[in-house]
Amino acid sequence: MKKNNILNFEQAEKNARLRDIDLERKQIEQLKGFSQDQVNQVLNMMKQVTGDDYFFGKKKKPSDKVRFTQMINENIEYLIKIRYITDSEQAFLFKVSAYLEFKTNVLIEKSLEGMDIQNSATPSYFAEQFGKTRENISRTMNSLLKKGILGVAEAGMTTEEGRTCSSRTWFVNPNIICCSPKDGVDKATQHIFKRSLRNFRVKDDKKKHNLPVYLF
Repeated sequence: MKKNNILNFEQAEKNARLRDIDLERKQIEQLKGFSQDQVNQVLNMMKQVTGDDYFFGKKKKPSDKVRFTQMINENIEYLIKIRYITDSEQAFLFKVSAYLEFKTNVLIEKSLEGMDIQNSATPSYFAEQFGKTRENISRTMNSLLKKGILGVAEAGMTTEEGRTCSSRTWFVNPNIICCSPKDGVDKATQHIFKRSLRNFRVKDDKKKHNLPVYLF
């Protein structure tokens, strides 16, 4: 009986310490600008009491699962202001923004269940999706290619995400529309657009232009 009482007392003390640690953790989490030392101290205390490793994590919200792309507004507004892109090109870019692969900015077909890497999208695919002729879509895409807003891969190029590209794998310039963290654009994509939209001209205008913002 005495042994059981000792065990129960030790368990109660352990539970009390855990409650104190949890309360301190919550108080620290509510503080703005708390130090990493404070966080580490709490984590170490919890490990000593329980023997387990802990970490502070942010609970995901339903909105975290929402797919999105980021339009670089200053750059788009600038291209419209200098009349570098047409209304039809603007409309096309808006539509294809929903077909960008995360981090690489490759134009891809809508995902099929069970596929890790989706097929690269072609002009024929977009013609079918948007109810246009292939000639119409090809004309728009080739115009944007010449302007440095779209790009194509070199045959055999592989992205950091593991996509092996053909010579007609289409990309959107992340300096216009970006589907990745702004500082996490795939290096292969950066290579394709590293000289695009720099010191460029509008038709026969001799003035050279640069975008207000460059991500790389």
